[in-house]
Amino acid sequence: MTDIMTAIAERRSAKRFDPSVIIPEHELRAILDAGRKAPTAFNIQHWRFVVVSDPELRKQIRAVSWDQPQVEEAGALIILCADFKAWDKNPARYWAAAPENMQTTYEGMIRQFYDGNEQFQRDEGIRSCGMAAYA
Repeated sequence: MTDIMTAIAERRSAKRFDPSVIIPEHELRAILDAGRKAPTAFNIQHWRFVVVSDPELRKQIRAVSWDQPQVEEAGALIILCADFKAWDKNPARYWAAAPENMQTTYEGMIRQFYDGNEQFQRDEGIRSCGMAAYA
């Protein structure tokens, strides 16, 4: 618990970075893996991570991001996207290791929660992205 409280107390939002710093590939993978382990409703994993390394593309993204310098300067630019329709992409796959009757039950529950409920789909996608970003 102390580690969590320390991390929360010491968290800072950086607006400028040293552009010469490069995050090693193994550390970037570890960061992405931490995000992938964030909890999601029904294990749907509504998030998608896009790592942008191309300098020209980063420049274009900065232009539409209120000209924030960290878009170009950060050692890694990870764009977190919500997939609002992830629930409808073979929902049984989230429970492939479970007994068949559980798969069927959960697939029905997933469809009941999400089908026709655009606001809920959006809310869950954004909530899932928030938890992944915090991981």
